Order: sequence, then structure tokens, then C-alpha cells
Amino acid sequence: MNINDMYLICQFAINKSQNGYLSPSQFNTIINQGQTSYQTYLLGEFQQYQYGRSQSRIGYSQNENIRQRLTPLITESTLVVNVATGEAPYPADYVQADAMRTSAFQRVRYVQQDSLYSYYNSTIDPIATNPIYLIEPTGFQFYPITLASPVLTYIKNAPTMTWAYTLDGNSRPVYSSGTSVQPVWDDVDLLEIIARALKLVGLNLQMGQIEQYANQVTQQGQ
Repeated sequence: MNINDMYLICQFAINKSQNGYLSPSQFNTIINQGQTSYQTYLLGEFQQYQYGRSQSRIGYSQNENIRQRLTPLITESTLVVNVATGEAPYPADYVQADAMRTSAFQRVRYVQQDSLYSYYNSTIDPIATNPIYLIEPTGFQFYPITLASPVLTYIKNAPTMTWAYTLDGNSRPVYSSGTSVQPVWDDVDLLEIIARALKLVGLNLQMGQIEQYANQVTQQGQ
């Protein structure tokens, strides 16, 4: 499914409900809001945390299925550490850390600020041979501060999808695949994103209805 298919499905659903016309700019806005909502849901929304439980009901680290859905957004980057301070800034598209290791495939452990003293001064598990990192407002803090080239695996922001177009002789928008930005998700995830986008225009549809509309759009060859 590409971005044009998604636009046609949204248009089809809106026409079915006699809910007006969805302009390209409106579509681009709501489909990206739907994407953000879905990504946040998979990562684990703060609203889903329950009293007495340390995890939300849904979170990408909880099972293989959720991790599989987020696979298009899992990427890797070698960080540049300031050897004078041990600090490394976040990648530009960084959302959430997944794992940290050295270039020699040695684990770099995550430590919370309130546990730093114990780890830093440990003689049983010295940081010189078992490095650690903290999450700070602007990036990562490493100990030892001279740690070279740590490799971060992380969840990145999903690219902003764009339905781009040119105008025909009647000033009507015509889909332009060359200048559009396509989704990175699998089709099953795109249907969920469409459902969330349609809610923003007042259409609360069941997933079965959206799948039906997607099949009708495909069969009609729109």
C-alpha cells in the first residue's frame, strides 16, 4: 500500500459517510497525526501505565509481535563521544533507546541517575571494563568518559508521509509518485493508521470496515 492508496481509502470512507471532501493538505495532516498516535501506542503510552505496574499495557519491548511492527523504525548509529565529558548527543531522529554496545560487541549498560554512585564506585563490577550510560536531557552520558565509539540501536521517528501532486488543466490535484513520501509500515499497520486518522475527521470506523473499503478501492482500480 502506498500513500496514494491511503488517500483513496480515506476519500472513499468520507464519501461513504457523506462527510465532505478531504483536501491533500488535510489528508497529509491527519495521516501523520495518525502515524504519530500509532507509533506512540506501540512504544507504550504514558496514559496506559497502571498503578502498581512498571510497564504500560502495550510497549515495544514486551513481545515479538510489537517489536516486529516497529522494525521499520529500528536503526543503528555509532555515537561520537566527547572524551573530555563523556557526553554524546542524540541522533536527529532519535525517539527511544533499544540497546547500547561497544564496537567490539560489549554491552554498555543503562543506569538511572540515582544508581550512578553505586555503579561508578563498584570494585566488583568496575566501569573501566563494564561501561555504563545515563539518559540526559540532551543526550547520553557515558562512564568511563573515554569510552570510544559506542553503537546505539534505537527507535527513530517515522518519516513524515506526503501525498504530493501536480495540477491538471482544471486545477485539480493529480497524484505525483515521484515527489511523494511513502509510508514505511506494513499494510496491517497502515490500516490502523488510517483508522486513527479518520477519527480526527469524526469517523470512528471498525477495522473490518476499513479493510472492506481498502478492498473496494483496489477492485475499482481508483
